[in-house]
Amino acid sequence: MHEGNRPELSLCLWGGVYRSPSDSPSAPPLPSPSRRESSVGQGQSESQRISTYRRVVKNVLDSETMYVECLNVTTQYMKVLNATIGTSRPVISQDDFNSIFFKIPELYKLHSDFLDGLRAATTNWDGYAPIGPRFKQLAENMGVYGAYLQNYQHALETVRRCSANSAEFAEITRCIKLRSLQGQTPSLEELLHKPVARVQQNAPVLHDLLKYLPPSHPDHRTMGLAHALTMTQSFISKYNVAASNQPRADRMQRHVVKNSFIVELVDNHRKLRHLFLFNDVIVCAKYKASGRGDKFTFEVKWLIPLAEIVCSCDDLPADPRADPAGNSSLVTLKSQASTVRDQIRAQERYYGLQGKRSDQKTEKQRKKLAELESQLVTASPNLPFRVCSRNGKQNALFFLSSDFDRTQWQEAIHVLQTNTPPSLQAQPVSFDEVQSWITTCRKDLQTNMGSYLMRTGRDESLLVGDLHIKVQQLSGLAEEADMFICFEIDSYGHFFRKAKTKPMRGIAPQWNEDFILELDGSHSLRILCYENCPRDGPVLRGRSRTELSRTWLTTSMQERTISLEGLSLTVSVKYASYEMTKRRPPAGKSNRLFGSKIQDVCRREDRSVPFIITSCLREVERRGTNETGVYRVSGSATDINRLKKLYETNIYEAEQLIKEVDIHSVTGLLKLYLRELPEALFTDGLYGMFFDAFSSPDLPLRRRRLLQLFSQLPQLNQSIIVYLIEHLIKVNKAEVFNKMSLHNLATVFGPTLLRPGPQADSAVQPDLLAAGTVDVMAQAGILYFFLQRRSNGEPIQVVVDGADS
Repeated sequence: MHEGNRPELSLCLWGGVYRSPSDSPSAPPLPSPSRRESSVGQGQSESQRISTYRRVVKNVLDSETMYVECLNVTTQYMKVLNATIGTSRPVISQDDFNSIFFKIPELYKLHSDFLDGLRAATTNWDGYAPIGPRFKQLAENMGVYGAYLQNYQHALETVRRCSANSAEFAEITRCIKLRSLQGQTPSLEELLHKPVARVQQNAPVLHDLLKYLPPSHPDHRTMGLAHALTMTQSFISKYNVAASNQPRADRMQRHVVKNSFIVELVDNHRKLRHLFLFNDVIVCAKYKASGRGDKFTFEVKWLIPLAEIVCSCDDLPADPRADPAGNSSLVTLKSQASTVRDQIRAQERYYGLQGKRSDQKTEKQRKKLAELESQLVTASPNLPFRVCSRNGKQNALFFLSSDFDRTQWQEAIHVLQTNTPPSLQAQPVSFDEVQSWITTCRKDLQTNMGSYLMRTGRDESLLVGDLHIKVQQLSGLAEEADMFICFEIDSYGHFFRKAKTKPMRGIAPQWNEDFILELDGSHSLRILCYENCPRDGPVLRGRSRTELSRTWLTTSMQERTISLEGLSLTVSVKYASYEMTKRRPPAGKSNRLFGSKIQDVCRREDRSVPFIITSCLREVERRGTNETGVYRVSGSATDINRLKKLYETNIYEAEQLIKEVDIHSVTGLLKLYLRELPEALFTDGLYGMFFDAFSSPDLPLRRRRLLQLFSQLPQLNQSIIVYLIEHLIKVNKAEVFNKMSLHNLATVFGPTLLRPGPQADSAVQPDLLAAGTVDVMAQAGILYFFLQRRSNGEPIQVVVDGADS
């Protein structure tokens, strides 16, 4: 019965788990229920009847004791779950708690009082003391059962949904131990069904009591048992009438466990889909435009019954050719979107200066940008997620952007399959029935369609730029723990992990870590708080989602406290728009970059540091400072050459590709650019002087001369060198992870930033190896001097006139 949609009432008047007197091996057989009325008392003396009557009451006491224990255990689990609601890790919500345990305390008190009273009345009992008032009092409170039965199906649905969404809840409620039933471990669903079964057993036991009640018994005169039977039968009849007016369902009621928009690969093309995980089936549906109030409706494309679902997460698609939306097309789309976005801004600035409104050309560009952003929705995710049927008839490949989201899907399916009885999983599911169900229940589905798909023309434009975050402190832990924080930013509706803090142990961990998170068509920030557990690995302790809006984001750091389900994370944030960041590509056509004088490049780009340098350094700071051997390990020659070509032909596409390639390819590109400069940043003319100054054995003199020579460099060169040195200091601060000491960095960059000019090369020394070795040592040593000085907080751009600095 507990597997049905409603407790299957019509409630029967006979049966149940009370043992009839005929079940006792020493008792004479009882007539069938249909014959009891006419045969009662025939052939039985009053002593035999009172003996049978006492056995019925004994069975009532035994069964009631077991029932009260079930209610007691249910209330104990209820208290345990309720205690977690106000903590940092609630197992279930307050609403779900109220739905599951509705009227359980009242039922427990009602039957505890009844059991205590019946025990007291039958202690040292000869069978003649009245017990009818106890049963009458129980019957008078049948209204509690009415309320419970009305909520019963909702309670079951809530248990199943919570079990599917929370592995902890599923584990707690799967097997519950009872003292009176050694070896039996009913589930919470089975315990919740006990009152449903109990209400059907009241009438049979009252029949047994009345049929074997001797005429001389006091309960015959008081009519307590007869009144209790009348009230019980009346309650059952009323409930049966109410139940008959409800639509009958032969399967458990369907409800949504998890749903989201998703990208599916269909015939080598990415398609936007909506994936529904119901409690009995997984359904993939197509979005269809609706002319009604809803923006979308759904057309079912395929489905797999719960028992048949098999899911996996491959590192790569089985056939790489099956995914046409690889890095190249994604980079192209982002490049085109950046180009159109810049064109719109230029037009808006022009019309703003003219005091005019934007014209039709601008509106056309906005539509083009919207089309490109829609294509980015399907092209952006790249983490494969396969959903197949066991018989192999259905095999779907999806792409997600966040490993967190992918894991949530896997866990939801696993928990649902683990906690749903096989008989329910095996029920057939009709394609037409599911389509009809989704169409009918469309407004009640509460579909998660993502922030991007729900946007309208009136919404604030998506954010493009940088979000600076300083992670400060976590509070609210009850004891010391190893914690780390992950930050995910949405891009055109998909969340991507952008940063992760170092693990930190404490009761109030402090990180003081800085991150720059790239915003590209962004609307939301998702923060995930994990605890590193020795046995279970990372365990999610809290999460939060914050809407990013220009209404509260500013260009200055502002402190915010973010609630993480009982924990509190303090961060400081600021927003740098696309126009403000140094990563903005230079305007105008691309020209020859590699091998050009750096003065010409800066003049052409109208900036003090070439874009290729700022973009490479920014990318390293974004995702490479913790990479072991950063700047020392070589990158892919293919990727480096591809980037080199794009920086000279399509700066927008280069800007996108640099985010996709391996970080060692990014550092390789920077080193290549600096090597191919026709003149090193420390200049050909001053190289010999730097070399001589560094060779001086007089340390104070060496210091003064190096600073004097640095001040003689062109101002543009000084600015670029300082920019590079500041970056290398940031890289060195993560030495514990990347193993790059100041000496290592100086060894890598010294020969690139300082080198003899072509004229010096023509007058080579006879011992080329010795001369080259001396040069390399001096180049690394000179750069190390400036790196160490800046690392100690001392200036390197100083005016020195003979005094020791």
